[in-house]
Amino acid sequence: MVYNSKLYAKVMAKLKFEPSLDESDITVAIKNKNGIDNIVVLGGKVGTYAEKQIAEEAVEKIESVRGVANEIEVDLSSINEKNDVDIAQAALNSLRWTVLIPHEKIKVAVEKGCITLVGEVEHYYQKNRAYDAVKNLPGVTYVINEINVLANISPVDVMDNIREEFERNARIDANNIQVEVEGSEVTLKGEVKSLDEYREAENAAWAVPGVTEVVTSQLFIR
Repeated sequence: MVYNSKLYAKVMAKLKFEPSLDESDITVAIKNKNGIDNIVVLGGKVGTYAEKQIAEEAVEKIESVRGVANEIEVDLSSINEKNDVDIAQAALNSLRWTVLIPHEKIKVAVEKGCITLVGEVEHYYQKNRAYDAVKNLPGVTYVINEINVLANISPVDVMDNIREEFERNARIDANNIQVEVEGSEVTLKGEVKSLDEYREAENAAWAVPGVTEVVTSQLFIR
């Protein structure tokens, strides 16, 4: 059920604006939580997993959106459908040819188009780049990223690096976010003004070497 017609119109316009997305079979619903129109539910079908991710990322950038539930299905046509062996080989090649990824430390498993990545890396950006390297391959229906990030920095250094990055980033109000570090786990607390700022703060914390987990359950969008 659509509770907010203005937000619904914004979401539909944003999806239509994306040049690499065919939004014709995507459905949108705005759910009400605690009296506030804030959750966008994406449904329907797209032809690739990449389009599913593009749709979610596009909607997250809308200021009034407080959350996105991505229930879009990837419906592969005969043109895009590939067997699991071909997808696994393509994934390994993509990892091998993508710079800054220690591909020799990453293993790939594929089942019915779903890629699972496992292994260990030293930095979160390497885990993220591995995901990006395989998500757009033909025939992929989903990507599960189980790559572990090794902890190799002191908690004090982690906290200092995160606070400095928050202060450098124009999209983050550092004064409204508290940072707590226990071991290699980072907890962010406080308030942000949009889902976009929420993601930016989360990504900034993940960018620090040695961080293995970022907890955002106490970081709220006001």
